[in-house]
Amino acid sequence: MARVVPDDPEKVLVQAARRGDEEAFREIYRTYREPVWSVVLSLVGDPLQAQDILQNVFFKAFRGLPRFRFRSALFTWIYRIARNECRNHLRKHGPSVVPLEDILGSRYEADTASVADDGSRNRRDALTGAVMQLPFKMREVVVLKYQEDLSYDEMSRILGCPSGTVASRLNRALTELETLMRPSEGTR
Repeated sequence: MARVVPDDPEKVLVQAARRGDEEAFREIYRTYREPVWSVVLSLVGDPLQAQDILQNVFFKAFRGLPRFRFRSALFTWIYRIARNECRNHLRKHGPSVVPLEDILGSRYEADTASVADDGSRNRRDALTGAVMQLPFKMREVVVLKYQEDLSYDEMSRILGCPSGTVASRLNRALTELETLMRPSEGTR
């Protein structure tokens, strides 16, 4: 007796969207809007610019659904579109500096509120500035690891590079952040 395997829900959703099912488009947007928004805001730093980029990402994703071949997860494919949009934007406009709370979002706000004295707030602001100074590829791995809490394998699939490359970029990024966060010699 042959066992029937149900279709992958993601595949069913994409196929429905390809047929023009508006509810399928809405479901894709509802499912991926928040994680894509979080990453875009973290990479560009400005909520107004991030909103424009988010709209472009989903426009391109919906327009490109007929070319999606299920070689990766739908989020991975949409994330790559977002990454390219952020990279193109930053080439034209450069990064903005935004408070870390705005980048990290509400799930961290409760943790930071209890320790929000001036010293920790200043340190968070300095960290935000330091992260925004990192080159795009380094900033990207910091966001994926420490904000999105992804594994090296997940980051590797999203970024399209080996796990060793991800680890190397993250190591370089953390070394650079340490240097940027170190007090200057003249202020001691």
